Amino acid sequence: MGGQNNSAAIYQPLISEMTWSYSRLQCYNECPYRFFMKYIKGCQEHQNFYSSYGSFMHKLLEQYYRGKISKEEMQIKFLFDFQNEVEGARPPGDIVSKYIKSGTEYLQSFKPLPFKMIDVEKEVHFSLNNKQFVGFIDYIGEKDGELYIVDNKSRDLKPRSNKTNPTLKDNELDEMLRQLYVYSLAIKQEYGVFPKALCFNCFRTGVFIEEPFCKNTYNDTIKWATGLINDIETAEEFPPNREFFMCSFLCGLNDDCIFWEMR
Repeated sequence: MGGQNNSAAIYQPLISEMTWSYSRLQCYNECPYRFFMKYIKGCQEHQNFYSSYGSFMHKLLEQYYRGKISKEEMQIKFLFDFQNEVEGARPPGDIVSKYIKSGTEYLQSFKPLPFKMIDVEKEVHFSLNNKQFVGFIDYIGEKDGELYIVDNKSRDLKPRSNKTNPTLKDNELDEMLRQLYVYSLAIKQEYGVFPKALCFNCFRTGVFIEEPFCKNTYNDTIKWATGLINDIETAEEFPPNREFFMCSFLCGLNDDCIFWEMR
């Protein structure tokens, strides 16, 4: 399939030596064939508008929290540098204008996070069941002796509804929280404690979500990650997951994907 050999043994040495990350797990979870192209064949992803926009905002926030630019300079740099910094094919319609408008509004009303900053864009190295992991935590803060993880997101997340039957937005929130629960292991290994809460700073909508750390959910996430690694290590094929929006606008490898060419 797509140049794959059905024998898992041919990929096993490469896979067994991998340093894992949440992004690798999520890549396989979303599309095994994309994982195959990126991490086994070594194809280079091209930038897409959405991820590039997110990276640009992360860069501005990091510069602010490191004291390199002021709030006012963030606003100026966002408007003046947007065209050059946000790469990739522009989405249809007025989506670009909406993203510029929401980013401008967020930066105009910007307030620093309510924590003492421990670190920003921190590179962490940790182990999960003897597998080596690497990650980047957007922001680690402290308040009243407790640690908090903050993830900057362009996604339109909503606080938990607490309804008897979870909403679609609740399910989306749970999916996004997986990454922060994986990073909670890094916090535990480096600082000796789990974080008090996992937070999302949704900079496109101005929503801030603080989700209390839950040990049961953490345990479930570790089981999920462990099981997914086992699936990858024993995979004999890496089938595509053809979903129109993901393939069209979010995948940075669609130019190299034979299944996208066959659409």
